[in-house]
Amino acid sequence: MDRRNLLRGALAVPAAGLLSAAPAHAAGERAAAQRAVGADAAGEGADAAGTAAPPAFDVLVGDVVSGRIFLFGRNRPFTDANIKWQLNPVGSGAPLEHRFRDTSGDGQVLLAVTGTPNSGTASIYRRRDKKLLWSANIPNYPHAIERARGTGVVVVAGRSKGPGGGEAKGGSLHVFRPTDGHSGSLVRAGAPIPFPQAHGLLWDPRLERMWAAGGSVLRAYRIVTTASSARLVEDTDRRLTGFHHPHDLQPDHQHPGRLLVTDTNGVYAVDKATMKRTTLHTRRLVKSYVHHSSGEQMWTGAVAGGNAFGTKYVHFNVSGVPRAREGAVIYKARLDTTAYL
Repeated sequence: MDRRNLLRGALAVPAAGLLSAAPAHAAGERAAAQRAVGADAAGEGADAAGTAAPPAFDVLVGDVVSGRIFLFGRNRPFTDANIKWQLNPVGSGAPLEHRFRDTSGDGQVLLAVTGTPNSGTASIYRRRDKKLLWSANIPNYPHAIERARGTGVVVVAGRSKGPGGGEAKGGSLHVFRPTDGHSGSLVRAGAPIPFPQAHGLLWDPRLERMWAAGGSVLRAYRIVTTASSARLVEDTDRRLTGFHHPHDLQPDHQHPGRLLVTDTNGVYAVDKATMKRTTLHTRRLVKSYVHHSSGEQMWTGAVAGGNAFGTKYVHFNVSGVPRAREGAVIYKARLDTTAYL
């Protein structure tokens, strides 16, 4: 049986009514999701009984209702009693990106952006004590932040100001460079770079490129630095068009030769050597998608007629049991890892 068809079913089943107020409906959806995704797990290397032990890893989620970022163990309920780490990032609006990175000057840090349709904030925190190391106002609607290892350059991606979702056509990449070895020294490096509907960012240490996605295109940039400047230069040989409003851009931790992109219509793998795109799943409105090194797939997504950011669920394909944060709306779920690829 085609495992992609199985996962399409797994993605579609729980999405049908996640925001329903009726507990019986929610219970039925969870049961259906478990049956559907459990079948997919059997194709992923489960034992003879058709079950598999879910891998153990930690999950970083952003809740647009409370405005907080939480860390949970993947195999325990996402309740207050099981919070392993949390942060209330600076700035108004929703937490739209959150990822851990290693630095030589500040140790492990959290990169975060929060925003509203009219403005946003990019910030960096030291993980061990949650000290705010740096923040900057972003004049449009930021959706991603990334740091380039080695240079310490930070890039923030944001779509144009104002409501409208896909109708907000503009956007830009904002570049910041460090003036010493610490995150607190970051300063703006020139004017924003136009990038329509900029949404996703990922630094690629193997190719030494900053990938960016938005509008209809995936692009790669070299970072050129001097003692007093930093700028992005597009690698036009690595441009790929044909997307429909990309939402997320992530590594494939099991296949480091490819990138994972979500857009309004599905989830795609992009081979970095050939720049060939393959459709992995056709579930609409996937907001974040991760492929763990164990083979586990984790995703979040919105449903038609529901909150545009997402639902209270984070979905997994091995156990088939989604995790819910009651009262929350989860936009993105990230692995607790500092690995780029």
